[in-house]
Amino acid sequence: MNSPIEPANTPESSAIASSRPWIGRPVGTKNPAMQERAVRTREAILTDAARQFDVDGYGNTSISTILAANGIAKGALYYHFPSKEAVAQQLISDWNLAVDEAISDVSRAARTAFDRLTAIFSSLAREIADDVTLRAGMKLTLEASIDNGAAFARWVDAVSDIVETAITAGEYADDPIAHRLAWNLCAGTVGAVQAAATLREDVDVATRVQDVVSAHLKSLAAP
Repeated sequence: MNSPIEPANTPESSAIASSRPWIGRPVGTKNPAMQERAVRTREAILTDAARQFDVDGYGNTSISTILAANGIAKGALYYHFPSKEAVAQQLISDWNLAVDEAISDVSRAARTAFDRLTAIFSSLAREIADDVTLRAGMKLTLEASIDNGAAFARWVDAVSDIVETAITAGEYADDPIAHRLAWNLCAGTVGAVQAAATLREDVDVATRVQDVVSAHLKSLAAP
């Protein structure tokens, strides 16, 4: 996404909050043109940062690297985000929202836990593959150097609610491996995405994630 070059002392306005606060859009403005420019700038910052985090990692990415990626002025970045960690935290927040939406959407349709979990992780796998901001946000849930709000544990807990209900209902056997299923699914997803970046095979990220999830789910179906 291209972004205009912002002079350091030009104030950025905020955008009116939407029903889905996608990539952390700011709130309120009186000038529609300034609102649109502020949204574009904020999105560009998040996208450029996500690309750098995704490829080089959080620790190897500097504010200067993010700014250089799209010619964004330092003043424009600091208007929206006080630090590199704040950018990362916004990406994590967007990932949390994507997880919540995937679970909510599937919960209204799928009947069994197997179907629900398959649909949830298939949906997330497609989003991870297509959207670098979500892919980076997911990876950042395991970044130890920042306050990520225990985002990975939050994801595991949300999936665990589905798994524990399935165990109680007899869909999955009541054994230690089944109780670890939520962790294994989430950790397997992150691992598949991380490892896929190091391979040069003709297999996409979404397929890698779906293979991992399918293997776990099929192995734990109760007789």
